[in-house]
Amino acid sequence: MAINQVASKVQPTVIAAPSSKTSGEALQTFSSFLSQALEEVNKQGVMSSEATKQIAAGNVNELHKALILKEQAGVTVDLTIQIRNKAVEAYQEIMRMSI
Repeated sequence: MAINQVASKVQPTVIAAPSSKTSGEALQTFSSFLSQALEEVNKQGVMSSEATKQIAAGNVNELHKALILKEQAGVTVDLTIQIRNKAVEAYQEIMRMSI
């Protein structure tokens, strides 16, 4: 098959132009993203706490689901801590740069 035949089969990719958001709008977007992510971590922590209370009270029919919720919350918190640590390391590295 010739290259021209292959090229005619390829769909052109549309690349969107970069948005012209101001730094305030970009900051708002990052801020809202961060807030939503932390709310999700908190929500999983609350669900884990409720599952633990249900296990302790003996009101759980499906123990495996409660334990899975607990593990998911633990992994989410661990990931959040690691992201925070990387952000702090990056900040410290920037502060050590000479001008």
